[in-house]
Amino acid sequence: MIDAAYFRDVVSALEKALYYERGRGAYFRATMVGTDYIDRKAITGDTAERVVDNCIKVLVDDGVIEKADYKINESGSFFTFEIQGCTHLPVEARLKEEGVPAYICPPINIILYKIRQMVDLAAEIADITVHHEEGKCVGRVVIYKQG
Repeated sequence: MIDAAYFRDVVSALEKALYYERGRGAYFRATMVGTDYIDRKAITGDTAERVVDNCIKVLVDDGVIEKADYKINESGSFFTFEIQGCTHLPVEARLKEEGVPAYICPPINIILYKIRQMVDLAAEIADITVHHEEGKCVGRVVIYKQG
């Protein structure tokens, strides 16, 4: 079996190359990163909250993340996710050392993709903040009715 460090190195190099090629525009080209994985899972839900809960359960059960919580603002259009123990944290740490800001969050991409697919709502990551010392990421997301 190949050491996981190899895959972290490859992923971080790809993310860095995309960022240097496209700058902040790289975010818009990376929103589908991770979605192939979740398509192989049996996700259910008829509301955004149920979809989120079911996606989180799969991500935890499969060891992608240790834990995730989220809060929704009063209007129901702004979600704040706190993801702990994500397998992608070492990649984010390496990118930070190389001056690349966090712009891809596969677990949040997965959740937003399923919300769009199952509940017909548009969803977009507003920002991602990585707290390496605490082993967590905070992602703020806007969810709204499509046009």
